[in-house]
Amino acid sequence: MNREGLITKGVGGEYTVVCDNDTYVCTARGVFRNRQITPYVGDYVIVDTTKNSIDSIKPRSNMLRRPPVANIDQVIVTMAAAQPAFHEGLLDRFLVQAAYEGIDAVICINKYDLQKGPDTPYLPYIKAGYPVVKLSTVSALGFDELKSHMQGKLNVFAGPSGVGKSSIINALVPGADMEIGEISKRLRRGRHTTRHAEILRLDAGYVVDTPGFSSLEVEGIPARDFAGLFLEFAPYLGMCKFSDCMHDKETDCAVKAQVGDDIHLSRYNSYLGFVRDASGKQ
Repeated sequence: MNREGLITKGVGGEYTVVCDNDTYVCTARGVFRNRQITPYVGDYVIVDTTKNSIDSIKPRSNMLRRPPVANIDQVIVTMAAAQPAFHEGLLDRFLVQAAYEGIDAVICINKYDLQKGPDTPYLPYIKAGYPVVKLSTVSALGFDELKSHMQGKLNVFAGPSGVGKSSIINALVPGADMEIGEISKRLRRGRHTTRHAEILRLDAGYVVDTPGFSSLEVEGIPARDFAGLFLEFAPYLGMCKFSDCMHDKETDCAVKAQVGDDIHLSRYNSYLGFVRDASGKQ
């Protein structure tokens, strides 16, 4: 018997598939391996319930390879205010990759109880138009705001190790009991705790816990596409003197004219770094 279901977990070549109120642990047919196709958490699939096998994968609306999740509505890009230190370059990489895949992003600043000084590091993102939620699992600050952003969506948490993604999910999903790591005092970075992606149900939506990682390579994005991946550039694209403007060294550039005003300098410099790397420039 064939049924349509959702992959909610995948470990060691076995996939948990939920079909209405029934759950099956399935393997993928050999044809997937031959075609080098890997089922992802979030995939809608057709399963043969008599063989507990995945026969086909329905078309995806989007996908991320790192973390490996498909059909995502929203990425909750999670950084820490401290321990580990806030890293704007890494955050920009997550945001660019999400935008390239056509996925909306919310920025979550966890461990806000450790924040010292003003919110200066986050201002470029607030100015750009991203929702920025300040969160603390210690004081429960920001959880109602975060839940409102997540409502009715398949949300994926992404971010470097040690920022507290598993702690957030434990607070959001009672009984999730995600393993929580500690920050290495010597290296000042997080230890990986989540070892697979898994969909968990919220009161009004779904959340995916994903393996933590500390770097994200932006690969395969053409240099010309980066301008469209920065929210704050959008009102000025198409307004430059040259139709092929790269917003770098050209004159009469509408984007450059907004740097220091609607476009924060740090974000513009991040854009230039992506473009020059993609172009093979120094």
